[in-house]
Amino acid sequence: MADLIITDSARKPIASLDDYELDLAYGSDENDFKLTCLPQPAAGSLIMMDGTEYGGMVTVRNTDGSVEGPTWHGMLARRILQPDAGKDYLTVSGNAATILNTLFKRIGLDSLFTADASTVTIGGWQFDRYTDAYTGVTKMLTANNAKLRLTWLDGHVHAIAKPVDHYGDTIDSDLLVFQASLDSQPVNHLIGLGQGDLHERVVVHWYADSNGKVSQSKTLTGLAEYTALYDYSNAQADELNEKTKEKLEELQTQGGVSVTLNDRSLSMDVGDTVTGRDNRLGITITVPISKKIVKVNNGIMSVDYECGTADGVTTSLSGTAESGGSGATYYADGTTITMKNNTFSAVVTPSRVDGVEKAATDAYTLASGFSSEIGKAQQTATEANAIAAANVAAITAALPLSASRNGQAVHLTAAEATVNGSGLMSAADKKKLDGLENYTLPAATNGTIGGVKPDGSTITVNDDGVITAHATSAGGGPMMPIGYVVMNTTGANPASDFGGTWEQRPSLGAYVWERTK
Repeated sequence: MADLIITDSARKPIASLDDYELDLAYGSDENDFKLTCLPQPAAGSLIMMDGTEYGGMVTVRNTDGSVEGPTWHGMLARRILQPDAGKDYLTVSGNAATILNTLFKRIGLDSLFTADASTVTIGGWQFDRYTDAYTGVTKMLTANNAKLRLTWLDGHVHAIAKPVDHYGDTIDSDLLVFQASLDSQPVNHLIGLGQGDLHERVVVHWYADSNGKVSQSKTLTGLAEYTALYDYSNAQADELNEKTKEKLEELQTQGGVSVTLNDRSLSMDVGDTVTGRDNRLGITITVPISKKIVKVNNGIMSVDYECGTADGVTTSLSGTAESGGSGATYYADGTTITMKNNTFSAVVTPSRVDGVEKAATDAYTLASGFSSEIGKAQQTATEANAIAAANVAAITAALPLSASRNGQAVHLTAAEATVNGSGLMSAADKKKLDGLENYTLPAATNGTIGGVKPDGSTITVNDDGVITAHATSAGGGPMMPIGYVVMNTTGANPASDFGGTWEQRPSLGAYVWERTK
């Protein structure tokens, strides 16, 4: 399992955790997470698993220690794509990476989101008015048989538009559990009614062929034709054309589908498609991945997929008031289920009771076996925790280090050294020390501070490092006190060498001089 990285509010990584609980989902109808860990992240912090789509921003802090917030996908969903001033719609075209970077800047997320190179090209796309950015982008890419992948890497959320992958032939049908009811004759001729009255009303016609492909060419007639009206009374011709086509495409998927994917080894993206087949009835279903749910508990990660389905709801044929609701139809078989005065009654027959009892017995036996195994696992986990606690019973650290424990993880930190406190050397101080290795002290001059050295005569240094200055005469020789006598053979007055006033004294051979003052 990947470690969870936590940043501070300035997006600087401050912790890497392996002991946490996470519930994260992104896709069709939810794009948020809930995280429980210590220490509790601050508001504005980012959480992420490096190299994955799993991450988001903390916006809510709870008193139980948990935090919540939008995923990367949810952050896009919190921004609105608006038309430019004076324009009815926001339109784009070109390479998908260029478009995404333009949109990120447009909604103020370009400091965190960046688009990677893509092979997907968008040809003249018109966004719905005032749509959220996530819905708008995914709808644009889906129309171009592409998907959006958001990955945290190197301090940014990297967005890439990629062609949709299809999983079907490589997946064992037993790994796909589904129930389906398929409509073999959905609406294949849709008449769109726009603004205007009577003969002036705007009318458009769209058709679907036997494969569900929508165009303005009619191919199904006679008993195969199924016509319906799409009332979009406030729409002009261009908008009516677009929305009528979209509505007919929606109608091609009517039917009820419920899919469960049991293969945890697959790694699919929202927008990819999965094909399953019921070998008994020969029914084949292809559905898109609409949501990924990621959970981490006790160090174990699970990833579940939800498939986008046609839910059996009759799609509204009004362009002004789209509505949901169950819309389901229920049938009574007259024996085990009856209806009287619009009330359903269920009757359980003895044969059904026997069947239920056997199923319950088998389930109990199976559950008992699982219960035993779960008990053993819990005991093993308890013993492991006790051993871990004994191995790391106490944590100490000497200054400038400090230590803390989060579950079975030990975290060591060290403060930076200051004038008054010990700690780690800063990068700036280290750079200064590195420069001392090649430093040469310059010689001192009258205008420059530098090194000096004694001449060994007038200035001397003994073995103990004591500096001594010796008095000299004007001529640079040693100073002779008054009353001292010197002898020379030149006859020159010593005043030129030793200074002072000298008088010649009687002598035999050499000249004798005495300093008098």
